[in-house]
Amino acid sequence: MRFRNSLRLLMENFKHVYRLFLSRLIIGLVATALCCAFVLPELIEIWNSAAVKGLVENLKDAFKALLVADHTALEGIKETLVGDNGSLEQVAKLLASMRLEIILTVIGCAVVYLLKRFAETICYFTTGSMLNDKMSTYAETSYATAFVSNLGKASIYSLVYVPVVFVFDMIMLALVYLLLAYTTIVIGLFGGVTLIVLGQALKLTITNRWMPAMTADNKRLREALRYADQTEKKQTSKVFSMYLVSVYMILIVNVGAAFCTFGSSLIVTVPASYFLLICEQYVNYYTLMGKKYFLTFDKIAKNPERGDSEHFFEYIAEKERNMEEAQENK
Repeated sequence: MRFRNSLRLLMENFKHVYRLFLSRLIIGLVATALCCAFVLPELIEIWNSAAVKGLVENLKDAFKALLVADHTALEGIKETLVGDNGSLEQVAKLLASMRLEIILTVIGCAVVYLLKRFAETICYFTTGSMLNDKMSTYAETSYATAFVSNLGKASIYSLVYVPVVFVFDMIMLALVYLLLAYTTIVIGLFGGVTLIVLGQALKLTITNRWMPAMTADNKRLREALRYADQTEKKQTSKVFSMYLVSVYMILIVNVGAAFCTFGSSLIVTVPASYFLLICEQYVNYYTLMGKKYFLTFDKIAKNPERGDSEHFFEYIAEKERNMEEAQENK
């Protein structure tokens, strides 16, 4: 039911998908421009160096000799490429001499990447706040209003969320690399994809309640990090299973759509995937907290097992009667 309700919310609020696409596009273009500012000067310097020009000339000669099958010329070119003080060694020395510049460039690109993730997370938080308003009161909040009113909380959330997720993703990539390096190609690919999917589902499960708790119940991040009660903890396996299926479905849809449309559909399916995960966060949180929420204008979803204290004992009595009737029918 949670997955179905999440899909329903996705379709009912599909305009947020286009907002996410535009925000990710703008942020991506700015981040790309900043990375180019770090990388291009170093690349131009390397490309214009005598070592790289010599390597390119040797490769051209090798290609020409290979076309005409000139073995004598190939032997000479091989010596100029990999021999003592050859072209490859010259390029290696050039890169070694620019070690500091290369390290600073990598650090600069990493900082830009983290800033990009920070900005994207603020956009996700804003979208989540707008979705929460729609689910709780069926109110249409403008993006600018939601962005300004939640900027402080979104920034605090992003300052914690982005580094935690970045470290988690780096650990997962390292494990996938070890798996690919020390196993056969079939086992490596199967295990790598499985590990990535399991890791993403685990990450989504751990961070599931952070954003909804801060927007729906106005909690501080410190409070949002903790489970509310034992009942919520017991639902962790169900939340993980939902995210596991969702990640596999998102992977299949995006890969299949990209293959069938030569990548054109990714401008819709990728932001839609992110928005679906946001919908799942809020559906899970509302369900676990026993909150009612609007699916559409005339349809309200609720979890009868939680949140309705007025009819709690009636619910339990009805459940017991149904169990007794089932046993009698047997």
